[in-house]
Amino acid sequence: MLLLASGACSSRTSNFNFDSGAWKSDVHGCEGKRQELQKELEAIRLDLIGLKEYDIRSLFGKPEAEELLDRSNKSYVYYIKPGPKCASFSVSSETLVLKVRIDALGNTIESAITNSL
Repeated sequence: MLLLASGACSSRTSNFNFDSGAWKSDVHGCEGKRQELQKELEAIRLDLIGLKEYDIRSLFGKPEAEELLDRSNKSYVYYIKPGPKCASFSVSSETLVLKVRIDALGNTIESAITNSL
């Protein structure tokens, strides 16, 4: 019974092959670490669906942008390639972001890698 209780406390994100520390340390993608993690991100992207909002924040940190949507849904935006707050950002450069959509109950219902906000 104790084994069951300890298993219930573990995070679903602990099984991901993803360097969360490197991702979080590269705020706005300015250092290029997030671009290096893009393949790992693509491998886990669909596994994000169903996670709770606190799991997403634990894995990726505070989002660079947050969009409020209809019916109390929201999207978290994380820059993969350098975002507009980076010195290396160019208006003509392609913006690549991870968007995670969260419903009113705090469940992740969509995750996408896209070229625009």
